[in-house]
Amino acid sequence: MNTKSLKQQKHPTNQGSPAQSVGSDAENQKAMAQVRPVIVFTFGKGGVGKTATAQAALIALREAGHQVVGIDADGSNSSLKRQVADALLLDVNDPTEVITNLERSLIELAFQQGHSVVVDTGGGIDKAIRQWFSTEDVMSICQAHNIDVIALSVIDSSMDSAAHVMETVDAMPAAHHALVMNLGHTPGSIGEKAFQPLFSDPEFSSYAAKLPHIVMPRLADAVELDALGARLHTIGDRNSPAAANPFLVSRTKSWLSTVTGALQPVLTGA
Repeated sequence: MNTKSLKQQKHPTNQGSPAQSVGSDAENQKAMAQVRPVIVFTFGKGGVGKTATAQAALIALREAGHQVVGIDADGSNSSLKRQVADALLLDVNDPTEVITNLERSLIELAFQQGHSVVVDTGGGIDKAIRQWFSTEDVMSICQAHNIDVIALSVIDSSMDSAAHVMETVDAMPAAHHALVMNLGHTPGSIGEKAFQPLFSDPEFSSYAAKLPHIVMPRLADAVELDALGARLHTIGDRNSPAAANPFLVSRTKSWLSTVTGALQPVLTGA
């Protein structure tokens, strides 16, 4: 593979993940080989929680038996790479090469190696990906390789985030779509009520009515976890920076179980 496409190691591992399967290596490899791979994209406006959603999707897929790789396609921030050390960093320095680099990555990881892939978008790359889907026969190519495409659109309660959802559905009509309602980006403790004005908009509600909804609760200890340098995919490890506070670990694992449990049916078609 052209090293221009990725800035990190070529063969990522799942070491340190709390989602590793139980059983012998041979049994795990056999189970993973029987799983149909998926390519998951996170979409949404900046700062809405795409990276947290991408992390949860990675963990949910691993728990479901997938060999899965994260790709950080947000050149302006690189949040996923900072959170998940073995995520791959897409080369986005040349805007004219972004899609070419993404294609090379997906060909190697998904088409050739049979991995599932979670792509965290941002920094304008989401627009390029939507344009790619709308102008080329991407879906047919993926389907010919027995790969499903899933778009997770993350929203807060603003109309700006609604526009991202509608643009994504329009550009990728043959993909599987889901709406992720991030309660961590709503005012105070108002919760799901914050989304009522958004869902009362006739145009947006016509789109939202056709999509499964995933409610992502507020992560109570998000600030402390970040300050500690603790990561979701290693929160249960003994060497996690959060390990000294079992209450924080317990709350975070409970939050993660709720989110991954809601994501799994969408990601696996269960």
